[in-house]
Order: sequence, then C-alpha cells, then structure tokens
Amino acid sequence: MHKLKNYVYHTLQFNRRTKTAYLLNGFIILLILVSVPIDVIESLDDVKPKLMRWVLHLDLWISIVFLIEYLLRLWSCTEEAEYARPIKGRLKYMLTPLMMIDLLAISPFFILGVGFLRMLRVFRILMLMRYTNAIQLMNTVISKKKSELLICGAFILMLWVWSSFMIFRVEHAAQPLVFHNITDALWWSVVTFTTIGYGNIYPVTYVGKGIAAVTVALGLILFAITTAVLTAGIVQEMKKYEEEDQTPPEV
Repeated sequence: MHKLKNYVYHTLQFNRRTKTAYLLNGFIILLILVSVPIDVIESLDDVKPKLMRWVLHLDLWISIVFLIEYLLRLWSCTEEAEYARPIKGRLKYMLTPLMMIDLLAISPFFILGVGFLRMLRVFRILMLMRYTNAIQLMNTVISKKKSELLICGAFILMLWVWSSFMIFRVEHAAQPLVFHNITDALWWSVVTFTTIGYGNIYPVTYVGKGIAAVTVALGLILFAITTAVLTAGIVQEMKKYEEEDQTPPEV
C-alpha cells in the first residue's frame, strides 16, 4: 500500500517524468480544455436537445474524473513530509491554493447543483496552473515575498479606505446623487488609485480634486513598489536556476 501511495503521489505531482505520468497529466489537461466550452454550449438557445444531453453527460464524466483525481491527491499527499500526519496533514494540504482551486472546480456539479453557482466551473481553467512552470515560479516568489506583499497590501487597503471616506465627506454635500453613500466612494477610490478612471464618478470641489490627486499619486507609488517586490523575487529565482544549471521555467 505504501508503494502504491508513493507511486500515485509522485505521478500526480509529476515528480517522475515517466510515460505514465506524461499520459495521465496530459489526459487531465485535455479534460480541462474540453470542459471549458461546456458553459458556452449551455448558454446557447438553439442547441438541439440531443446535443445538450450529450454535453451534460460529458460534463458529468469529466467532473467524476476530476473528483477521483482530487481524492487521489488527498489520499496520497501523506507521502510528503509536510503533510505526513493523516488528518492534520490532509487538512493542511486541502488548504493549499491549488487544492482549493480543484475543490472549487468540482464543487458546482456535486455540491451546489445547477443554476447561477455553476459559474464556479470557470475555476477548471485555473487547474492548468498546476502544469505551468511559470505559475509555479510565481507561487514560489509570492510565498517567499509574502511579508513584503502583505505590507504593500496593507498600505493599499489603508489608501482605499482613507480616500473613500475622505471623498465621501467632501463630495456628498456637493453632489449627493453621485456620491450617494460610501459604496459609491469605494468604487470611485478603486478606479482612481488604479488609474483606470472610468469617469462616471468624479469630484467637482477643489478639495475633492486635491484628494483625487493624492490618491492617484499614492496609488502609483504603492503599485510600483508591489511590482518591484515581485520583479526582484522573480529575478532571484531565475538566478537560482542559472546557478544550478537548470533550464529556467518558461514565462
């Protein structure tokens, strides 16, 4: 049983570049790509009932395969030292980003049923992250730079809240229908400090325009710092690949 579990784990994780691993992971990737157009077909009005039944049956079998893959990953994850404990280890593994994406991808069919919540099937395309070296590189960078990114995120959150409340207090009296409540101000703040600026909500008072200028300037600075942190992390990881004479991941 131990040998089987070890074989399943390393095959699913693609740690062993065997023919079986290539075939299995290639099959999973193919199912992910095939499952994407299902929502498109279901949204069409003039689809023949026979074709619709065929699509729904295909969705069922794809979902079953994804469920089996998820359960196998969960069963065999104890082969990794970090998740060796039968219960706590598996719970910890379930909370990893890729496993949470897998769970969201399979949950609509088996748990949430049909209707609006089936839109969660779009998470299936994110399952490709497991097979993309560039995404794995980004996961490593984010993991190592999480402290710096949390600090940047905290400052962005503070800027968002500060600018929203300030602009609401200043502009509400001047244009109560535009800045009707804080939610309108929160929307304005997001599109302003990200420099998108849709123009549907904007300040008309001098003080409000001053707040907008400060918000844009601070937003540019904070996003530039965040980008610099990620760029530095990527460069560091790429240097490691070069020093170890390994082929750097495709980006």
